[in-house]
Amino acid sequence: TMRYSFIPCQPSAMWRGAAFAGTVGSALAWAHQRTAAEGDTGHPWSDAPSSLTDHAFPPGETSHPHPLGSTERLLTPLPRKRIAIFGGSFNPVTNAHLNVAAEIMHSKLADEVWITPCGKRRDKPSLQTSMVHRLVMCHLAVDTTFGSRFGIKVCDEEVDKPCAMPSIVLMRTLGEKYPEADFIFACGSDQISQVKQWTCPAEPGYWDEVKEPGLAFFDETQFLLLDRPGAQINLVELPPNCQMVSEALKARGSKMIETELSSTEVRNRVRPADD
Repeated sequence: TMRYSFIPCQPSAMWRGAAFAGTVGSALAWAHQRTAAEGDTGHPWSDAPSSLTDHAFPPGETSHPHPLGSTERLLTPLPRKRIAIFGGSFNPVTNAHLNVAAEIMHSKLADEVWITPCGKRRDKPSLQTSMVHRLVMCHLAVDTTFGSRFGIKVCDEEVDKPCAMPSIVLMRTLGEKYPEADFIFACGSDQISQVKQWTCPAEPGYWDEVKEPGLAFFDETQFLLLDRPGAQINLVELPPNCQMVSEALKARGSKMIETELSSTEVRNRVRPADD
């Protein structure tokens, strides 16, 4: 029997290493040592209280000694981490979804991609698979496809919400939780023309209604656009902060690899013959 522990937006790959640590304190110290060694201070683990991470330094010291006898370089701020939020129903997650996440990473437009399954969709009654089930599928897909250092992770921000979070609420929430990172919204080029019409009704006890949410989201959000077959892009209608994944790949001498496999196609293929 497999047991999963869900902490909002914590990368699933971290649990494999933490399992060897034995205790919470030593696990946090291990995580701090690993992220510090990799220069990954933008990771959520870096917010751990200092009393739990002091073990990462040599006894009696509060910082790692610089090999040249100076700690000046240790005080140099690192670039802000760019995290692309790739949301969807993922019912189920497919190779096409994983390919999109990998293409974003290869474009170098983001340092990490967080696959973020949505909560219950009231506008989509056909979505019957529970959020937890879809979340676990995403964890399994990511953990068995990518190495732990590749930067593709799973975010469970919506797991405890009664319904899917409006995109503007999700992005603002993540920005407040992790102010050391810049969050970017990844979506298909066919969706960008609809963003201004997106709504954000209140969910009592969870979030308030946002006035003109589509316009606010359009203006305040950084976007990564993914080409969709047949979608016509009007450059005049693009958001003020927008980048094309395909163009970034082209600038690196590559071309975007597309996989045409939808969740709908997968569900059609696995349903019983008499259904």
